[in-house]
Formats: sequence, structure tokens, C-alpha cells
Amino acid sequence: MDGLHPRVQDIVLNTPGAPELIDNLVVYALLPAGPKVIALGCAGGKHRAAGLVELTARRVRAYGREVEIEHLHAHLPRVLKTAAS
Repeated sequence: MDGLHPRVQDIVLNTPGAPELIDNLVVYALLPAGPKVIALGCAGGKHRAAGLVELTARRVRAYGREVEIEHLHAHLPRVLKTAAS
């Protein structure tokens, strides 16, 4: 599962600080002269960043704004470090 999956999004949303981050991003996105692009990233881009993007976009869309999402890494396989790495 990746950050596009509702179960992963629920876990991301329950991460300390995540609701406040989403609130701040929504306020920022809704500013009259707000950003055209908001980019989020994390170590792998598969879970946290993708989940935060989906959750934030859902809230911004609820205000009637059009949102386009481009996930750069959500589709990639998870890479685990080995003991030799």
C-alpha cells in the first residue's frame, strides 16, 4: 500500500503534527495570491508525502478549488537498507 490508500492516509493523519501541517497548507493554498504549486517530500515519497498530498488536496477541493496532483515516487517499490548499506 502507498499514500494513496485510505489506510495509509489514516496512519499519516494520526502522525503527530500532520493535522496542523495540513491545516497550514490548506490556508496557504487558499490565499488570494497563493501558490501555484505546493511540493511535499519525505525519505521515500511513497507513504507520508503521498498521503499528505492526497489529504491536503481533498481539503482544498472541498473549498471549490481545482487541484492537480503529480506523485513522483508513490508508484516506486519500497527500498530497504541492508546491514551492509
